[in-house]
Amino acid sequence: MSPAGVIEPEKILKELRELWVQLGQQQDAPGGVLRACAMTLVVAAEPDGNGADAEAAHRTIGVLMHDHPSRAVVISPREGGEFGARVFSECWMPFGGQRQICAEGIEITSDSEQTDEVARMLVPLIAPDLPVVLWCRGARAFRDRSLDALFPLADKIIFDTAQARHAPSAIEFLRRMRRARNHGRHVADLAWTRLTAWREAVGHLLDHDAGGVTAARVTHGGEKPGTSVLYFARWIERAIPGTNVLLEPVVADSAKDAAGLSAVTFTTARGELSMGLADSTALAVRAGETTYSSPLPAVSEETLMREELSILGRDPVFERVLL
Repeated sequence: MSPAGVIEPEKILKELRELWVQLGQQQDAPGGVLRACAMTLVVAAEPDGNGADAEAAHRTIGVLMHDHPSRAVVISPREGGEFGARVFSECWMPFGGQRQICAEGIEITSDSEQTDEVARMLVPLIAPDLPVVLWCRGARAFRDRSLDALFPLADKIIFDTAQARHAPSAIEFLRRMRRARNHGRHVADLAWTRLTAWREAVGHLLDHDAGGVTAARVTHGGEKPGTSVLYFARWIERAIPGTNVLLEPVVADSAKDAAGLSAVTFTTARGELSMGLADSTALAVRAGETTYSSPLPAVSEETLMREELSILGRDPVFERVLL
């Protein structure tokens, strides 16, 4: 542990080296310990007074490390809190393997208004010559500018506009971020990532009819469309130019009609094609007289982040939707 009120990057790096020595001494497996690091993953947790969001981030990181080992840096804001830091490790044994794989992490606690100081301390803690991903959890990035000092450190910044109060303003924020990006920085949104299964199902549905689509009706729960709904409508407009897209709210009388994307109906020269939530695990698809079910994979924080960490470069489809 670093002394309360002080973060010394050199001391933290020394503690990381000592951590690896301890892991090697404690390892009984014949293959020893393999140190794995493919990126620096900086996680800006939400200020909640008790560190609950930072703890949730730790659990997610533990899962992500298996596919995307990294030097994880969890920034845990505490109102009125002093600077402090600790190092930790995440280790696992691949099935059938004899060598334990470990990745390293750092948790930094500070007052939520001290992000400038945190950003300066982070510079020497970034793993050299590897990508830097910043994950901004919750709605903090859309409420105030307290995280802005962290943005220049990252090659890719992941947001979740589903947490924002005003969907159009949150999307406009990402547009400005994308226009202002430099040195190859990219932005991503977990609200867009949640649409992957929907977009794949639409692609299969329109394989033979996309050229004949003239209109689309997108229904959603809630009085106003959320960011995923707005993204989906914009994606249809981009994918099928000339399509008139109508957004339509539905009365939330069941779980499937809760806020979010509910269904989409396409008008074509041969009639209507539609798909909508049958339940939380499947889409009910209708094409003329044919009906079938398309499975929806479970959408957890881990699966969404795993998908985004697999795309460290440009996501041209999302960029076109943001235009």
